[in-house]
Amino acid sequence: MNSIRANKTWDLVEIPKNRRALPRKWFYRLKETSDSTNRNYKARSIVKGFRQEYGVDFDEICPRVVKVTTLRFMLGVVATENLELIQLDVKTTFLHGDLKDEIYMEQSKGFVASGQEHLVCRLKKSLYRLKHAPRQWYKKLDNFIRSVGFSKSDENHCLFTKPAQDGSPIFLIIYVDDMLLSGRYTGELTELVRQLRLKFAMKDLGPARYILRMKISRNRYRRQLFLSQTD
Repeated sequence: MNSIRANKTWDLVEIPKNRRALPRKWFYRLKETSDSTNRNYKARSIVKGFRQEYGVDFDEICPRVVKVTTLRFMLGVVATENLELIQLDVKTTFLHGDLKDEIYMEQSKGFVASGQEHLVCRLKKSLYRLKHAPRQWYKKLDNFIRSVGFSKSDENHCLFTKPAQDGSPIFLIIYVDDMLLSGRYTGELTELVRQLRLKFAMKDLGPARYILRMKISRNRYRRQLFLSQTD
């Protein structure tokens, strides 16, 4: 709820007579880290997006996700060129997406505003389980990444590149809330991470260890990189 309030996710308003408020619920989850060393108890307020109507609550919903072949290509370049490889994780990802559609939602159970019980939430930012939440997040991220000098690949819209000061490429791959950033010089990568963290709430996970439930192992002396899965 602190993240929702910080992102100014909605306004409380009177619902128009010809509209309805989407129901919502709390979703509880026990989440393990990729290496199963830590467990986190998470509670998330979600909207029942399956009640949305095409042409009323949303139009386009197509999300963007990186192709595994693109990921393997980037990791191959990282290994052979001995590049740095940094992993980033975006917090409360979908809350960053802006909404233009007129979407109303019930107030959250346990957090109904006193004296305003008759009001509903008009969403200004996307929320988990909205049909077009992934697309809205991608559009927000895409606009920012290109504003700091990256170009989008024509072959895969989740791969971005930018020339470093010496002309060597900096790669950025996104998969919803996971990002891999690679390049030759640590200083330039650190600056890009700083710019991203100023714009979005995210964690710098340091050298990449896991991506899409695959473990990343490197032997930088031999310029080798391995992907493995245990389940």
